[in-house]
Amino acid sequence: MTHRFEIRTLEKGEWALLRDLRLLALDHDPAAFDSTIAREGAFTESGWLARMDTTTWFVAEARRTHIGLVCGADLSADPPDERHLMSLWVAPPWRRYGVARGLITAVTAWAARDAGRFLSLWVADDNAPAIALFERLGFERTGWEQPFPSDPTRREVRMVRDFARETADEGLG
Repeated sequence: MTHRFEIRTLEKGEWALLRDLRLLALDHDPAAFDSTIAREGAFTESGWLARMDTTTWFVAEARRTHIGLVCGADLSADPPDERHLMSLWVAPPWRRYGVARGLITAVTAWAARDAGRFLSLWVADDNAPAIALFERLGFERTGWEQPFPSDPTRREVRMVRDFARETADEGLG
């Protein structure tokens, strides 16, 4: 099996693809997300279109199959130079082949083009593989945590990556 894949930005007209991939992710890995398949399955077309108006979605594809999804957002509650990574998901057969890294790279590039300097995220504190991946990619724990929105018996931690500093540091070498 070759592990070649491409990543592209979803266009607004692809709201149904976003819906299908997001529901697939919620079905396959319900404990990984702060939402539920019941909640998002009830969204109408206008709800998905509104979501695409306020966020940027990237999809990973291999051999005409959709294998991963991630969202980048400029949240009004965040500082002006911070962008947020959300909803990262990779289909189980494609995990550990660089798809998540590619999706995170796509969000980082989008954030840089959008005048961002920091990329933040929230991740369940019991999701050790995801935390390890984020740490390998330069994210650091901030010390902030909160109840996991879809299951308050769990906790989630906030992580941030200063990708502008990394770029400046590379130029010093």
